[in-house]
Order: sequence, then structure tokens, then C-alpha cells
Amino acid sequence: MTFETFIPARAKTVLELIGDAPADFETSEEKFLEIQPDCSYTVANDLTKVDGLFDTILVQSPLIGTLPNKKLVALIKKVAKHLKDTGTLIFTLDNIGHVDNINALLEGKPPKFKVTLTKDELQDAIQDAGLNVLRSLNAGRGVKVTRQIAELAKTELAVFVYIFTACKGEPPKKTLVQTLIGESTVCAPSRVHMPNAFFMTEQNVYIVSSPVGKPYKLFDQEQFERRIFINQRMCFPSFAVGLNFFNRLREKEILFISEMDDHPVLWENDYKKTAWINFRAVHAIQTSTPYLADFLSQFNPHVTVFANQLRRLPPPRDFDYEFKQKRPVTIFFGALNRDGDFIELLPLLNKIAKQYGNKVAFKILSRRNLFDALDTENKTFVGDMNKYEGQFISYDAYEAAIRSSDIALLPLRDNEFNRSKSDLKFIECAGSGAVALASPVVYAKTIEEGKTGFIYRDEREFLNKLNLLIKNRNLRRMVAEKAYAYVRAERLMSQHYEERLDWYRELLLRLPELTAEAAKRLEKFIPQFSDEIAKFKARYSPDSSLIASNNPNRGAEIIIPEQ
Repeated sequence: MTFETFIPARAKTVLELIGDAPADFETSEEKFLEIQPDCSYTVANDLTKVDGLFDTILVQSPLIGTLPNKKLVALIKKVAKHLKDTGTLIFTLDNIGHVDNINALLEGKPPKFKVTLTKDELQDAIQDAGLNVLRSLNAGRGVKVTRQIAELAKTELAVFVYIFTACKGEPPKKTLVQTLIGESTVCAPSRVHMPNAFFMTEQNVYIVSSPVGKPYKLFDQEQFERRIFINQRMCFPSFAVGLNFFNRLREKEILFISEMDDHPVLWENDYKKTAWINFRAVHAIQTSTPYLADFLSQFNPHVTVFANQLRRLPPPRDFDYEFKQKRPVTIFFGALNRDGDFIELLPLLNKIAKQYGNKVAFKILSRRNLFDALDTENKTFVGDMNKYEGQFISYDAYEAAIRSSDIALLPLRDNEFNRSKSDLKFIECAGSGAVALASPVVYAKTIEEGKTGFIYRDEREFLNKLNLLIKNRNLRRMVAEKAYAYVRAERLMSQHYEERLDWYRELLLRLPELTAEAAKRLEKFIPQFSDEIAKFKARYSPDSSLIASNNPNRGAEIIIPEQ
């Protein structure tokens, strides 16, 4: 197991101490450098040759697992001297009581984990060394345990490693970022789960995410000093419900944020019937593009853009090796809800397929009818045709399809909905080494023509540029490498997630002012919905809020009980 997801993603200097680790021990260096490629990462057995201060120090179990208390405390103190005042210490400890260890001992074999230290002893030692423990976590895996061992054991048999994080000084205020997920399949991975994973690497930041339809609770200030509640793409079913929910958050002094990364025009009727309360009742709105921000600002002046980013930087492509394979030039298309955009390209792609024959191949992640309309045998359907017609696949499979392609098609027709789209598809292709041939809608603002990708504005330009890319592999390589360098320098989440946390903290400082503003925005609509509000109050107690929705954002019904 590696521990890159516990290291603060902003860390530019990291020390990993591995002790007398076995030869096959896997450090976290390689995977963390994909998250933060600008990090200077040092791996050492101990502190003998270590100099300088570090943002994060990861102390692995092989170094500390057999130390008695006094030696352990002394070592932790020495390690802490190399930690910056604002830095984070991470400790891992293999579980002496893991079932694999017990089985090995019962069979007369050496224990799998060579430790004598328990998790409680490690926690005590961290505190005895003058550090503050931030988190205590367990990592486990499924195990088979005989009835005899289960009856005898007084330990956590499935836990194979304990993880502690600690800091030198007084930890920051406990902060909770809580999200109600209205759309979990397509948008939540990039707009909720990815930033949340990065938030959790920061000291005393905690995450709670709940899909609409599952019960959850609101937390009090005694539990978390700073509380942020984010409504991701869930449309309130009525003005009364939205108003009541706003009042619940106001009573608990919780910062209320709306997260929206698509143009609401598709669900305009749902929003209109509630006077756009989704955006008026919140303290602020976060979105993905300036175009969306301009639209949403008519309902709320506090709108901030957080562009989509990549979680990690894939390894660079080995183009020398690929060119030696002499495989066909592979063209990729893969996107949701862009059937109409792709249909316009089909006659042109069939022309290309006929022109080049076996020299060109296609990879299509889309609907079956689009795949079938591509008139060539040199095509691969990415995904399972029997599952949503192949459109929903794992991100790893999606990335692998791009990475094994040479050219990626990014068509978007010019309409209100598409203008609000982000450039995420381009940075995904750039990170995986496929050259983008894209429409000017959205992508012209990011792609540097002829340097990081290509833009087409009509059929003639599409064919000319696609022909150029098919014929000129050195051009493809040059453009792919420059696009990759752009993503590495500017489009990784590790470079941007702190901006969100800083924004939340700034808003929290202005919470009374922002709450008063939101209340004023709603006041003028209350008379219009007075009957609806009265019916809601008659049906539901004032200490609960119903959230329900039947719009395309997959809303459902939940109750927030009084805490």
C-alpha cells in the first residue's frame, strides 16, 4: 500500500523514512509526483544523511515498528526538527494483530509484519514527543478468518495498517465541507470527490458527502468550528422547501454554497417555478466556467469560477516506442450527451476511413448507433455495449482509451448549453498524449492553435487538419508534448484546491453579512409563495426539511432531522 493520498497535495518538499524496509517495499514517491510533479521528494532509511526542513514527513512502519517507548519518542522528536512549523507528520504502523500475522505464527512461520508496537503505544509516543495528533485512521482488506481465531482474537483482524497524522503547533480550527450530491455519475467525480480528496490532506479539514435520497445530518459548531454545506446540482422541488432549508442553515450558522457546472437552461422550468431559489438562497455560488458565472450572477452576485483540473499527471508517452510499433493512427471520440455534435462529423470520418483504409483506426465511446454508422471495420467500441450503450466506464478505462489513441475529436456545436461547458476533455486528452482536434466553442479559449492542439471551424478545415495530423507523426508528437507541458504547469488539482478552501474561509468571515443579503433576496418572493409556504408548514414540522426533486439532476426525497 502507498500513502500518497494522505500527503498534503500542495507539499513541495517531502521526506519518506522507510527504515529497514524489504527490497520489494513500495514507497509513495512515484504516485505522489503524479499529483504534485513540482515536489522535491526524498526517500531515506533514517535521518543519518537528511538535511533541511520539509512540508511533510512520512514515517513508515519498518523504521518505528519495533522501537520501545523511550527510543520511539526520541526518534519522533528528531524527526519533528526537520518538519516546517506548518508541516504535517504522517506515521504508518503495520497491525501486529492482522489475521495474516496470526495465521503465520500458528503455522510456525515468521510473522508477515515485523512489529511489536501497538497503535495505542504509537499514539502515546506521538503525544509524548510534543506533537498534536490530527487523525487516526485504519486501512484494511477483506480477510478469511477461522471461527477459532475469531473467537480468540481481541484485535482488529482485518486492519493491516494504522495511519496517524500529526502537527507541531496548535492545529487549525476543525472545518467540515459537507456536500449534498444531486448528480453522482458524471459531475460528482470532478466537481465533488476530487477536490474533497485534496481537502482531506489538509490539517483538520473533514469531508461528508451524501447522495440525495440518503438521510444525513447537519452538524453544530461544537463539532466543527467551520461548516460549509454545498448543494451540488439538486433543484429544490418548491420555493417553500428551499426557504425552509435556508432557514435551517442560517440557524446553525453554516455557510451555504451552490455548486453548478452545467447551464440551468435544460431544467429552466424547474428553476423558474421556485424563483431560482437554488441560487438566491445560498451565500455564494461556485461554478466551472466564466460563461456560467455570468449567467448565474443575475441571481447572486457572489459567484466564483473553479475550473476543472486533473487529479494526477499520467506518465509521459513514449512516442519513440510507439512509432516503432507502426500501428494505425488511432482517432478517439468519447463523451456524454454529445451525440448531435458527433453526428455531423460522421460523413467526414467515413471519408477519412475510406481514404486511409487500414492505416487509420477508430476508438468510440458513445452510443451504439453512432458506432455502427462509422463505415469501417477498423473500429473499437470502448466499454460494454450492453451497459448504457457503453457510455459509462471506469475513469481508468477511459484514460487508457485516450492514451492508446493519437488524435482526439472534441466537437461542440454552438448553442447556449455547450457554451457553458468546461475544457475538461481537452486537458484529459493533453494529459494522456492525444492531440485534440476541437471546435472553437469552449476550446478556442484554452487551445493554442497549432501548438497545444487544433481548432476547426468548418468541414474543410476539419478535413485539412485531420489529414495533416494523420500524415505527420512528428507534428502530433510536438503538439502532444506541448499540451502535456501545459497541463503539468497549470491544470493539476494540486495547484488549485487551496483556492477553494481560502474562498470558503473568506466567506465564513463575512457570514452574517452574506446571510442578511440572502434573506433580502428571498423576502420579495415570500408573498408570491405564501400559500405554498403555509401548506409546507402545515405538513412538516418546523424542525425538519424535506428535499425532493423529480428533475433530470436525479433528485429524490430525504428528511433532515433535528439534531
